[in-house]
Amino acid sequence: MTITVDKKPYAPTVSNKKKKLSRQYIAYLIHSFVGLKLTLLLAIVLLTGALAVFQQELDWLIYPEMRAEIQEDRLNAGELLDRLQAAYPNNGMFFFRTSENYPHLNAYARFIDDNGGWRHAWIDPYSGEVKGDTVLLSIGQFIGFLHATLFLPAVGNSVVNALGLFVLISLVTGMLTFPKFWRYFFRKPRTGNLRVFLGDLHKLIGLWSLWIVLVIGITGSWWFYQDPFVKYFGAPSNVEAYERKPLLSYDDLDSIGESGTPQMLPVKEIVNRVQSAYPSMQINIINPPEHNADPYEIVGNSGEVLLSEWRGDRIMVHPYSGEIVAAFLADDLFMTQRTDLAMAPVHYGTWAERGAWDLVVKAFYFLGGLAMTFLAVSGLLISYKRSKRAVQKVKKHSALVQKISSGWNVLKPWGGPMGVFKYLNFIALAGIMMGTGIALTLSSQGTKGSGFVYKERELGPWMVSANAVAGLLEKDLPPIREGGQTNLNVTLDRAALNEIKFIYARVGKPRSLRAPGTLIHGPVGAKHVHLRLPRSLKDDSELWITAVTWGGESYQTSWSLMPDGKETVDAR
Repeated sequence: MTITVDKKPYAPTVSNKKKKLSRQYIAYLIHSFVGLKLTLLLAIVLLTGALAVFQQELDWLIYPEMRAEIQEDRLNAGELLDRLQAAYPNNGMFFFRTSENYPHLNAYARFIDDNGGWRHAWIDPYSGEVKGDTVLLSIGQFIGFLHATLFLPAVGNSVVNALGLFVLISLVTGMLTFPKFWRYFFRKPRTGNLRVFLGDLHKLIGLWSLWIVLVIGITGSWWFYQDPFVKYFGAPSNVEAYERKPLLSYDDLDSIGESGTPQMLPVKEIVNRVQSAYPSMQINIINPPEHNADPYEIVGNSGEVLLSEWRGDRIMVHPYSGEIVAAFLADDLFMTQRTDLAMAPVHYGTWAERGAWDLVVKAFYFLGGLAMTFLAVSGLLISYKRSKRAVQKVKKHSALVQKISSGWNVLKPWGGPMGVFKYLNFIALAGIMMGTGIALTLSSQGTKGSGFVYKERELGPWMVSANAVAGLLEKDLPPIREGGQTNLNVTLDRAALNEIKFIYARVGKPRSLRAPGTLIHGPVGAKHVHLRLPRSLKDDSELWITAVTWGGESYQTSWSLMPDGKETVDAR
C-alpha cells in the first residue's frame, strides 16, 4: 500500500529546504518505492490471490464431475482409489485426495492421459461411482497456479515470494509514515478532489487491511528466504530437514520375488492397516508407489490444527506385506517444521478446514485480497495524479503542449511513478503470457512425443520407446546438453511393467548390472527419469535402457543419443 503526502495530520511534515530527512520522510520514500516500482506484478499476484481463496468452490460450480451428494457413510478411501485405477487401467494414479474435509466434493486422483496431458479423475466417495475426469488446469487451478508461480519458468515462485517481502516492508514503512494511525480508523475520506479522496480512502482501507497485510507479509517473507536463498544460493535453512521416505531393501525385494512375480496389495487393504494402527487419523492423501522399492505414503491428520491436507502425519506402508515401515507424525515435528507447515493454511485462509466457518474465513481473506489489490492500484493512481499536478504547475504552455509533456513524463524511461521499473513490469507480463500459453498446452498435451524421440525397439520380449525433453516448460529447447539434465519419458505396456522389477536409463553402455544407471520411476503410463548427462558427449554416444525382471533376467537395448534420422528423431 502507498501512503500519500497530504495536509496535516495525514502525512509527515517536511521542511521546504529538506535540510534533514526525518524518520517519517525516509519511511515514506521507502514505502512509495516498494509500493510503486512493481505495481503491475503486485496487483496481478494480489488479485489472483484473492480469487484463489475460492478456487475450489469456483471449480465446483463449473464442473459437475466434482459435485457429491452428501450421504451418511463414506467408502474406504483405498477402495475408492482401487475403483479409479480399475476405471483407468492404462493410466497409473500418482496422487489421490479423499476430500474428507469437504463433504460436497468428490474424491479425485491425478493421472497422465494417453496424450501426455495431466488430468483429474473424480469418484463419488459415498457411492463409489466414477464421475469422469477434468483437465488439471481447470479455471480455479489456473488462477491458483498463476498466483503462486506467475507461470514464469524457474523463477516464478521466487518472484512471488519476493513480493511478499515487499508487502511486509510496505506495512512497516506505512505505519512509520502515518503516526498515531489508530486515530483514523473511522475518519471519513475527504471529497475535495479525486486525488485527495483516493489518498484518504487508500489510508482508510490500508488501516482496516492491516491484518491481511501482516499475514501475507510474514508468510511470503518466510517462503522468500527458502526460495530463492536456501534453494538456489545455499543459505542455511531455517527449517530442520523433514524425514525422507524410506525405500524397501534389495534383500526384501529378492525374498518377495522368490516365489514368482509378486502383486501389490489392494489400496483398500493398505488403508485398513493404517486405520487399525491409527484409528483417530483422518486420511487425506494417498501417494501410491512409483517403483517396486517405493512404499505407499498415507498423509492424514490426527486432530492437529494449522495443517493443510497435503501435509501432516505421514505413514509409510509396505506395498506387498501391508507392514507399516515408518511413521512420521506431526506431534514429533520440530517447532520450525511445525511453523513451516502452518504457513500454507495461514496464507491461503484454509485453516478453518470445513463447514460454514471455512467459507466465512475464506470470505474474509477474499475481501482482504481485494483490499490489498485496491491499495496497489490506488497508490499508483495517487502518485500519477500528483506527478501530473506538479507538471501542470511548472509548465505554462497550451493545453496541447501540457498533455504532450505530461504523456512524455510518464512514457520516458525514467518518468512516471514507476520510472524505469515500468519496463521491468512489462517484460515480466510478457513472460507471464508466454508461460501461460506453454502451461495450458502442457496441461492438455504434456511432453510425450516432443523433444528427441527414441523409436520403439525390442527390450527382451517387450517393446519400449522413449522421448527426451529439456523440461516441462522448455520442451522446445535442445534436450541433450553436455553436463545438463534431461527428462526422459519411457513407454512400456503394463504386462512388461508387471514382470520387470527395476528399469534403468544411462548414457553409455553399463559396465555391469551393479551400475545400470538411474532408476526409472512413475505410475503406469508415466514412467520417467531425470537423467544427468555427462560433461563430455561423443558423436556416437548412446542411450541405454536396462530392465531386470523379478526372476533375475536382464534385458538391454540402446539408441543413438543424438538424432540420426532413423531410430532417434528430433521432433521439436
